[in-house]
Amino acid sequence: MQKLITTTKSWVWTPLLHHSIHNQQKASFTWTPILHSKRSQLRKPNYSSLTKHMKPDGLTGRQRRDVLRSKLNDRTTGARHVPYIPVKNRLETIPSTLSKKLPESFDDLGLQEQTQLVQAIRSILPDQAKPTEIQALTIPTILSTKDARHILCAAETGSGKTLAYLVPTIHGLKQTENKRKRRLDRPRAIVLVPTRELVSQVVQTCKSLAHSVKFRSLGLDGKTPRHRLVKDLEYPVDVLITTPTTLRKYVKDHTFSLTDVQFLIVDEADSLFDAGWGDDVQSIMKKIPQETSKTIVVSATLPRSVHRTLDELFGQDNMLKITTPSLHRALPNLKQSFIDLQRFNGNRQLALLDVLKKNIKDEKTLVFCNTKHSTELLQQWLASKEVDVLVLHKDVDRKQTMGLFSGEIELKEEEEEEKSKKNYNVLISTDIASRGIDTTFVDHVVLYDFPASMIDYLHRVGRTARAGRTGKATSLIGRKDRMIADRIKRSIREGAVIT
Repeated sequence: MQKLITTTKSWVWTPLLHHSIHNQQKASFTWTPILHSKRSQLRKPNYSSLTKHMKPDGLTGRQRRDVLRSKLNDRTTGARHVPYIPVKNRLETIPSTLSKKLPESFDDLGLQEQTQLVQAIRSILPDQAKPTEIQALTIPTILSTKDARHILCAAETGSGKTLAYLVPTIHGLKQTENKRKRRLDRPRAIVLVPTRELVSQVVQTCKSLAHSVKFRSLGLDGKTPRHRLVKDLEYPVDVLITTPTTLRKYVKDHTFSLTDVQFLIVDEADSLFDAGWGDDVQSIMKKIPQETSKTIVVSATLPRSVHRTLDELFGQDNMLKITTPSLHRALPNLKQSFIDLQRFNGNRQLALLDVLKKNIKDEKTLVFCNTKHSTELLQQWLASKEVDVLVLHKDVDRKQTMGLFSGEIELKEEEEEEKSKKNYNVLISTDIASRGIDTTFVDHVVLYDFPASMIDYLHRVGRTARAGRTGKATSLIGRKDRMIADRIKRSIREGAVIT
C-alpha cells in the first residue's frame, strides 16, 4: 500500500517539477534581441554581395529612374540633356557636294543619246511624272563626271533611288556595248542588296526597263536551283542582282568572273556594311577592276559607323557625295502622330483597335510588330474581336500575302465569301516589310511595338508617303518608349535630323 502511494506521489510530483522549470525558463526568455536584429536588417539595403557593386548608391531602380528624370527635366544648366544613344548608331547630317538647279524633266537629264531609255522610264511611271530630287541630282552627275570612281547616293525612303542608279548604269552599258564584247559568265554591272525581296524588286524594275532598252538582267539568291542557274547563264548577263554572300560563293567556285564589271552598286549600304555582310562586300570590291569601274553606294540611312567605314574604304576626299535635304529628317508628306498608352492603362491591343476604328476609311494599313510571336498574338486577339487580318513574318508565304494585301492576286468565286469575312486591308508584319517590299499603296502605318532604333523608325514610317503621295504614321508609346519618342517629336518640330 505504501509503495503505491509513493509511486503515485512521484508520478504527480514529476510533472509539477517540469512545469516549474518551464515557467522559470519562460520567465527568463525575451523577444527583444530578435526584434532589434529584424529592425536593423530592415534599415540596411536588401541586396546580396553579388549585386552590391551594381547598387553603390543604395537606390532602387525606381528611385534611380526618378533621379535621372529630374536631371533630364532640369534645363537650368544650359545643356540639353537627351537619352544616350550609342555613337555608332547615331544619324548625322551628310553635306552634299552638289548645289545646283535641278532639271524638271527626264529630257533634261543628259539622256539625249538614249531616247529609248527615256521612253522606258516614262512607260513605268505615271503620266506627267517628273524626276524626284535624288534622280535629278544623281543621273546627270554620274553621266557627266567620268573621273569620279566612288559615288554616294543617299536619300529618304520612297524617293526613287532604284531608278536613280539603274538609269545611268544602263546608259553607260549601252554606250560601251559596241566597244566591249559581252562574254559569258562575266556580268558588266552588279547590284548588291541584303534580301531576296529586294532582289526580286530590282529585277522587276530592270525587266520593265528592258522592254524598250534591250539588255539582260538576272536575279540570284541563296535558294536559286543549280539547274536553273546553268540555263540562265547560256547567254551573257548585263546586270546581275544578288546578295553579297551568294555572289561570293559563286565567284569562289568560278561560276562568275568579275573581270568585266563596269558598275558595282551597293544598295541598302547601312545593312550591307553594318550587319554582317561587310567582309563579303569588301572581298567583292577587291576583285573588281578599280581603274575601269564605278562604285555607287546607295542608302536611305547612314549611321556614323557606316559613314566612317566608307571614308576609310574610299577616302573622305575621293568619294562624290550626293544627298537630299530631307535625308534623316521627317518626310514632308507624312503626318505623324503619337498616342500615349496611359490613356488605355497600358493596353496596346485596345489602343490599336481604337486607331483602326478611327481610321476605318484608310484603304491599306500596315501594322509593325517587333517579333514574330507578337504578330501571332496580335492576330489572335484581333480575331477574337471579329477583326480578321493578314499577317507577315519569315514563316509566311510573302508573295501570296503581299499579293492579297495589294490586291494583285484575284480570288476565285468560291473565295469571295471568305474575302467578305476577312479584312485584306490590314497587314500585321515584322520588320521584314520595312525594306525591299513595294508598299506605295499603303495609306497608314501603325507602330504597334515601338522600334529599338531611329534607323528602324525611319524605315517603318517610310513605307507610306512614297513617290510624292501623302500618308499617315501612328506610334503607340509605352512608358519605356517616351524618351526616344520625345526626341523624334522634337526633331520633327524643329525640322532637324532625327537622331
